[in-house]
Amino acid sequence: MRTLLIVITLVLLGIYDASAQYGYGRGYGRSRMGSSMMGQTGPSGPTEEPPTASEIAEERMPEYVAEFKLDPFETEVLRTYLEDHFNKIMALQKEKGKDAETMRKDFERMQNDFKANLKSILTDEEIEKFIAMDFSSSAVRKRKKERDN
Repeated sequence: MRTLLIVITLVLLGIYDASAQYGYGRGYGRSRMGSSMMGQTGPSGPTEEPPTASEIAEERMPEYVAEFKLDPFETEVLRTYLEDHFNKIMALQKEKGKDAETMRKDFERMQNDFKANLKSILTDEEIEKFIAMDFSSSAVRKRKKERDN
């Protein structure tokens, strides 16, 4: 009788140990976590934050000053216009509730407002050259490629 009691005690302790180790019957542990949680961590290393509007404007300003021969006042006006434009674009990109057509119309409206602002410091030909230089698909691809390298 005593050996039977010892065997039952050992079996119960073994079951208890197995349930504690693997989480059987508790709603947590390996059976509930799945293999996706085991051994995986978040992205390694620091995540790179997207550049701010002022950083983007500052990065592109030397190119514009050289191309359009801007004086210091015009340079500051253009920097202000660019920062405002890029802030608006970033705010539009963060809006999740709008459909694609509404976002496209808002973007076109922002582009037209930006062109109207540029008329204060650039001629119509220079504005078209500026838009082609900065917002054409080839210019965007070129900047992305340079940023990735």
